[in-house]
Amino acid sequence: LRGRCEGNVSSRKEPGRSLPYALWHSPGTGASLIRRTAVRGSQEAAQAGAEFWTGVCICSLCLGSAWGEQDTVAKYVSRKSWQLGSLENEDNEGQDDMGNPESVPLLPPLPKAEVVGKGAAQYLDFAEANRLAVESIARDDDGELFPLSAPISHLGSLGTGVGLYFYFVSYAAYALAFMSVVTLPVLISNLHGSMAFDPAEQIGFPRNLIVASSLGNHPAGEPLILHSVMDFVCTLTFFAFICYFRRRQLLARKEIETKHITAADYSIDVKKVPEDATEDEVADYFAKYGEVENVTLCVRGYAVRARLMEVRERAMEDLDQFQTQMNSPEEFPDAPAGHAEALKLIDGTAQELGRLKRQDPRPLCCGHAFVTFTLESSAHKCRDDYKPTGFFGIMAPTRAQADLFRLTTNLHVHVAPQPSDIMWENIEVGSKWRMFRTLGSSAIALLLLLVATGLIAAVNGKHFFLGNIGFVLGGLVNVFSVLVIIISNVSMFVIVPALSMHEAHITRSTREVHIMLRLWAFQVLNTLIAAGMFWDASHNAAGATNWAHWFADGGSFFLNVILGDSVLMNVIEYFRPFDVLIPRRIQGPKCMTQKRLNRVYEAPALSLGMRYQMILKHFTLVLALGSAMPLNYWLITVFCLVTYWIDKFNVLRLYRKPANLSDEVAHVAAVYIAPFSLLLHLCLASYFYTVVVSCPTEPMCSGPVSPLLTPTYLLLAVAAGIVLLLWQPLLHREPEVEYQLVRAREVPYSCVAGIENYEPPFAFTETADYGGLDAGAT
Repeated sequence: LRGRCEGNVSSRKEPGRSLPYALWHSPGTGASLIRRTAVRGSQEAAQAGAEFWTGVCICSLCLGSAWGEQDTVAKYVSRKSWQLGSLENEDNEGQDDMGNPESVPLLPPLPKAEVVGKGAAQYLDFAEANRLAVESIARDDDGELFPLSAPISHLGSLGTGVGLYFYFVSYAAYALAFMSVVTLPVLISNLHGSMAFDPAEQIGFPRNLIVASSLGNHPAGEPLILHSVMDFVCTLTFFAFICYFRRRQLLARKEIETKHITAADYSIDVKKVPEDATEDEVADYFAKYGEVENVTLCVRGYAVRARLMEVRERAMEDLDQFQTQMNSPEEFPDAPAGHAEALKLIDGTAQELGRLKRQDPRPLCCGHAFVTFTLESSAHKCRDDYKPTGFFGIMAPTRAQADLFRLTTNLHVHVAPQPSDIMWENIEVGSKWRMFRTLGSSAIALLLLLVATGLIAAVNGKHFFLGNIGFVLGGLVNVFSVLVIIISNVSMFVIVPALSMHEAHITRSTREVHIMLRLWAFQVLNTLIAAGMFWDASHNAAGATNWAHWFADGGSFFLNVILGDSVLMNVIEYFRPFDVLIPRRIQGPKCMTQKRLNRVYEAPALSLGMRYQMILKHFTLVLALGSAMPLNYWLITVFCLVTYWIDKFNVLRLYRKPANLSDEVAHVAAVYIAPFSLLLHLCLASYFYTVVVSCPTEPMCSGPVSPLLTPTYLLLAVAAGIVLLLWQPLLHREPEVEYQLVRAREVPYSCVAGIENYEPPFAFTETADYGGLDAGAT
């Protein structure tokens, strides 16, 4: 340190670097300090200057009082992470008495920062961990954060899946707002009934308000022509929304494919590759379509080796920091134990990797490969040549023997997913084994769904089993019921994603689809069954029950579900207590190294499956009871607007940049779940109209149906026929859409800046030694 600090102040830039190094000399004590500063702009200059002088005061005291103990001081300085703003001075008028060409601004020192954590954690840089988390958030082409007001069309760099999710929520809000206005006459018509406020019914506040706005307040025996017409219009409106979103989905995909050049544009996904095939063989085979830029063969045993390499990599990071901490045993008393543990972990993984390498020096291909061409036209030509045929396009085309790979193997070629969408550790799992895994996990999920739904239905229908049990015991039973519902829901939200991970899906998009479908089915089923269990939960003065009482009890439960999710789930999504606040507050102060702290502070990841299932669940439930409770349309409209802005804020300010997911999740939501919800709405509308008009005191009509319902049935049947007839041509089959923009010229793959590569995180080759692992020791 003394040798570096002799001489005048200087400022220099090393070749290839943009970070200036400033050397400052204190003539009063003879102390000198080297500072590495990063140019961060004038906005941070004041704070940087204050931090600079704080460090100068500390080091001047240390050096001035004990100049002979420079080794201790050097260790102290090297242990700290000094991150300062730019100290460059633009006006260089005059110099100090040392000939300094730069003058440092004199600012008062900041007060001593509050120590965070105990033990080793109090010496870690929490601000650095938070900065790294912020840097992982998605940014625009200029490296700046997206403005919150950015239109959805400007978020194309985040991938097709993210953009389509925001389109889905925003378009749905518009459609539901229109449906709310359309059903306003129905709502007014329901309010003119007399059941809700009849003293003989004994329906108290605020449940009588819910009954007053529902079909339960409609007088028995009166026709429902207005309700039927409004249902018919709402059905066509929602179906038009689905069709428009489907077209928007295809347009967004074409727009992103045109405006944003990705690795998938140049690549193909090849299956049925022989296990002893080489990259050169595959490249030579596909060279007939154009120049091949790169071939990536997926090998067997990658998952095990990748896990070992990841553990070894993290252990080596911890080892470096424990080595530094051991120089200060008083401040880091746990460093030796952590150092020994990291060494043991590195030695164990090294031995296992060495054993795997000796056992299989050249891993065999698992039948999967990604081929990247130099030109995009070559990839399109190859895909067209291998376009699948047969039922639903699942059969590979028959080829002449001369066109087969090695004259024996008919390769299967598909559109390649984006590299960031691939789960490399699952590629080696065979399709049959993956199917068995999916069936097994689906059976487990179905069993859990039935058990959880049964428990929720039982606690909501406790009046069937317990009767009148008193106020105190009834309150305890209600508390137990709430706990059962919470535990059931939480268990499904934890178990379903874990089961989806076990299924070994190749892409994250497919995994998100499975998460979405299972959680959507679970929540819709248990909510409808639990609401149905409220029949006969309350009675009027004569001791009888009717549909007005069901809407007072089951309708209130249904409304609480919608409001609870609208508030609670969005609050949780906004504050992220379980994966951001609690880990950072509890685990952060216990971290022993900076790398571990950085991992705790990592920005959370976006799960499209979780977000879609919540939106779709509300769509299905609101449509299911929309004819009976039109007030729900207004609530779900507000819910969509709030969800849109909370999710947009999190994606642009909290989540790390999402993987470039495909439109697979949006496709399933628009083509299958939304039309199913619409048909469920028509079926339940027929049911509610029948029981309210024909048998208002029975859950199922045992007598003849009122002839007043004939026009209602005709309108609902026509609406169902329109949905079924137009589903295939407008939704299931991709309609042709024209996009007005085309690329001016074809850009070679190697000329695209920042494009992804089809390379797994850990590459294993025949000649790699993995850091000297043959010896089997560190």
